[in-house]
Amino acid sequence: MARLHRSCPVPAMLVCLSAACGAVEGGTASPVDGGSSGSAAAGSGSGGGSSGAAAVSSSSTAVDPCAGVTCAGYGTCAAAAGVASCACNAGFHADGLSCVADGPCDGVTCSGHGTCAVQPFIGTAACHCNTGFHEVGLACVSDANPCEGVACSGHGSCRAVGGNPVCACDAGFTPSSTAGMDCLPTAEVCRGGAINYDVDGDGTADTWFEPLPEECRMFELVNFTRATHDDEGSGECHGPLAYSLEWSAHARNHSKQCAERGGLFHADYPMGQNCAYGCDEACEMNLYMSGANEDHCPAMSHHCNIMRCGFSYLGVGTWAGTWNTQNFY
Repeated sequence: MARLHRSCPVPAMLVCLSAACGAVEGGTASPVDGGSSGSAAAGSGSGGGSSGAAAVSSSSTAVDPCAGVTCAGYGTCAAAAGVASCACNAGFHADGLSCVADGPCDGVTCSGHGTCAVQPFIGTAACHCNTGFHEVGLACVSDANPCEGVACSGHGSCRAVGGNPVCACDAGFTPSSTAGMDCLPTAEVCRGGAINYDVDGDGTADTWFEPLPEECRMFELVNFTRATHDDEGSGECHGPLAYSLEWSAHARNHSKQCAERGGLFHADYPMGQNCAYGCDEACEMNLYMSGANEDHCPAMSHHCNIMRCGFSYLGVGTWAGTWNTQNFY
């Protein structure tokens, strides 16, 4: 009696990946018995030879875990150990296999002494500090010891002024923001960038402004002076000012005009301007802080421009290595 020869239908162009089927014959694949080669069809009478085709070796096609993963267009998919993940662009973070925009409170720890909350209507972050702490920027500092935990990045010393900490940074360092609780290399804060302003007055707008070393030293010295200067009887603020690229370009132009006019003038300046002909940066700072007619904050006082509470930004420019202008706003 002839043995039944079972066959598995195989769709066209489909390769059998399982050991359950053998060679494709006329659109079918023969079953494989126990993983051995295909047996001969009954009644072949070929004597020891096998009329069945040899089994097809198992094979597989590698699957890319990142196939079709776009990370929402704000990052790049990477696969590790067969698992896909998104490496997101700056300003975004991974949420599953998407990159979503950072929220105002992302990464804000409030120094571990409070909770970050997004302010209604304005959408900015703010710290709600625990009892015994108060908010300074996006940090919560101790009421009793404002400098507690403020290491100034290991490049300065913390001073508590008016209940708030401020870092007096070592030479070559300055705070990175108006929070004033770190000290970064000045060259990382006082940096060049794109502008659209005629710095040298030749009638053509410049597209790039690169601060000079002496301009960055003066910017650094202003913030050091604010941090270390003692109050002189009226409201003064000691937190640092942020570097302004735009107004540094203006300040260099103003220094050129000061040199041409031989003295301070007021044109297109924001809220305060110092312009002086001096020596090195430290010498000029001494003139600003202790010059004649200071009488503590008369109109347009250089001293009070440096220490005034209403300013947040500073641009510094020099001309001919001698004239120095500071623009405050």
